[in-house]
Amino acid sequence: MPQETFFNLPDNKRNLIISAAMHEFSKNNYKTASINKICKKANIPKGSFYQYFTDKLDLYVYIMSFAIEKKVKFFSDVISKFNTLTMFKQLRLLFVKGIEFAKKYPLYAELGEQFSKEHDELAKSAVIKAGDKQAQSLFMQMICNAKMKGEIDGNVDSFALCLLLKTLNSTVNEYMLEKSGNACCVYSEEELLSFVDSLLKIVFYGILNKT
Repeated sequence: MPQETFFNLPDNKRNLIISAAMHEFSKNNYKTASINKICKKANIPKGSFYQYFTDKLDLYVYIMSFAIEKKVKFFSDVISKFNTLTMFKQLRLLFVKGIEFAKKYPLYAELGEQFSKEHDELAKSAVIKAGDKQAQSLFMQMICNAKMKGEIDGNVDSFALCLLLKTLNSTVNEYMLEKSGNACCVYSEEELLSFVDSLLKIVFYGILNKT
């Protein structure tokens, strides 16, 4: 977590540091990303950097969490409609909004793409730990509402289902990158939703032969 001195900075200076860090981390993995380049682009002395952040990992986790929060805010209008939709349609809509987010905010999409290829386990686990809280909160809310409406079995382990949905989300993101080769490409929404529907049908209806 950044030091209080970072949050006390004027908005324009703080946003410049965030922008410089986002560009650096979207083009490089954690190990090769350069604090020197970030400081130079943000026009701050390197000594000042350590008044704002403990180290590179502190900055990395903050930037990734910042991007996650941006995406969650983008989903806010969808979440307000959730009570009128089944859980199946809620999940489908989230993936549609994910495509819209990537198109509207390509830098955030590039940041997510770079993170998906990250091999530094310490950095990756620190980001996942921070981001999981937000994703888990959303999915647990969806599961709880679905149980209250009688859409899913009340005896289903909510946490286990939450883990499954988070894994499903990661799988769809990987599929998007594999098909497009770049997070900023215009995805084929029809093709993606066909893939999403296949995954959701497995989750909701299982794989057993009913005949």
